[in-house]
Formats: sequence, structure tokens, C-alpha cells
Amino acid sequence: MNNLVHNFISKEDFCKIEEEDVLFITNPGRMGDEDGTTFVVNKDGKYVIYRVDGWMYPNKDINRSECITLDDASKQFPEWYETWKCSNDINYKGKYKYLYMGFGNGLCVDNSIYGKYKPYLEEVLEKNLQQYDDKEGMKYAVIFSVWEEALSNMIKGEKV
Repeated sequence: MNNLVHNFISKEDFCKIEEEDVLFITNPGRMGDEDGTTFVVNKDGKYVIYRVDGWMYPNKDINRSECITLDDASKQFPEWYETWKCSNDINYKGKYKYLYMGFGNGLCVDNSIYGKYKPYLEEVLEKNLQQYDDKEGMKYAVIFSVWEEALSNMIKGEKV
């Protein structure tokens, strides 16, 4: 079970994040998570999770100039956006490993941490896929549901 807290981030603070500090970042899809992104940064040796919402369904009570848009995110994290655009290119080599999560949703994991993260993801995937006959076909949708649990397990394993 995931016990991670999604922190609010202002547009001003968002624009101060260096992409080199981004370890995980999701891209929206057509279903599931079409409304924003979740990203994890390494801040002073700790994992900090942020959630940005409102891309498809903006809150009408919020000042739009203070909202973080998909365009803002693609400019702030150009390597993420490039990875997303190249997600179908098996020869693409960039900052991130791209994991497809179904219906256009994706998870980009920094290559520097992917090897450490992968066993935790595989463990929760295996546990959650046991209930399905078509394990390979369901793998992508299950990644969508468990990637944060795997991250939580990894953090606990590291005793951060």
C-alpha cells in the first residue's frame, strides 16, 4: 500500500526545479490520468512528490496565471517531454526510461535510479497480476495503479 504524500507546488517554485533533480514523472493519457502529472524530485537526498492538476478539468476559481500547464511542464522538463514524444522509438536513449501505463499514460523513470526501482516495481506487479489470466496484457494498466507503491517500498527499503 502506498503512503506517499503529494505536495502542492506553486508555479513560482515549479519554475525553480532543475530537471536533473527529477527522478520520476508521469505523462497524462486519454483515460486514468488525463488531468496532470505527478513528479518526484530528489531534494537534499530525500524524495519529494508533487502533483499538478487541472490540465483537462481546471478549477474555475483558481487564477489561471498561477496554474502550471502542460506547456509549462514541457518547457521546464524538456527531456521528459522528449522522452514522451519518443516513447514508441525503441532506439531512443535519453534521461528517462519510459514505461507505458495504458491509454496513453506513461511513467518516466530517471535512468540513474531505474535499476534500483525496477525490482520493487516487478515485485508489486507480480503480486497484483496474479488475479489476471492475461498477465502481459494487464501489465500496463497495473503499472498505472502500483508505481507509487513500488516507489514507497523502495524508499522504505532505503530507509530514507
